[in-house]
Amino acid sequence: MITANPSAPPPSYDDIHGYSQDPSVTIKQPTSYAVPQVHSAEVSVTTRGGMAKRIGDRLIIDFEKVSCCPWETVGLNPDLKNYIPEEIRVKGISPNVWEGWCEDLMKIQKKSPSVSGCLCLFCFPGFIVQAMLCATFCPTSADHPLKSLPCFYGDWYVGLDKWQRKVNAVLNPKDMHAKLKTYKPFQKAPRSVGYSDRVAGKDENYEMSMLEIALTAAESQKLMEESWDVGVNDGCTSGVGRVL
Repeated sequence: MITANPSAPPPSYDDIHGYSQDPSVTIKQPTSYAVPQVHSAEVSVTTRGGMAKRIGDRLIIDFEKVSCCPWETVGLNPDLKNYIPEEIRVKGISPNVWEGWCEDLMKIQKKSPSVSGCLCLFCFPGFIVQAMLCATFCPTSADHPLKSLPCFYGDWYVGLDKWQRKVNAVLNPKDMHAKLKTYKPFQKAPRSVGYSDRVAGKDENYEMSMLEIALTAAESQKLMEESWDVGVNDGCTSGVGRVL
């Protein structure tokens, strides 16, 4: 604002012009006009088909690792195989290869555990005592000769690990990398396309998994160095061998 005598007549254009040349006159800018500092943020874009979301230099794809009942098969959205992300296609990955990867992963998911199955294995009929003994002494997730038995999940974890190695053998030379990751609590997970639906009604014990694909060399190196485990911290014998 321009400081002036209220009893004086309104200044003319020439008077105002003179003020601008006079260093003794102070012109103050209203504080409400100050420009706020803008902080940069990662851009989030949903890919074609609405099956994946790009956050920064990563594609985030929903992956539900376990079902409620044994006869259900979960994992990727069944329609994902029909919509290859453009970021991957332009790097030389064909739709047929993408479809094959999705189908192979869903075949592996047929070996995944279910919530009801885990409860029966760890809690019935011995309840707390049985759960403690299984967690302490049973290598339910490890790679051993008995891993294919219904009471073990080692064949599932081995299959997931082999799938990631197979996919990355193709992606790595193209400066990309894929990894299955699990977040606990789910608030730590990136906001995927299906995030809101997946966390509805879930508590702090819910382990939220994602398939993440780095799209640049720098981001791929970063993803390679990250663990699949973001807050799970499963230190029990039953957790040895987990890759998700």
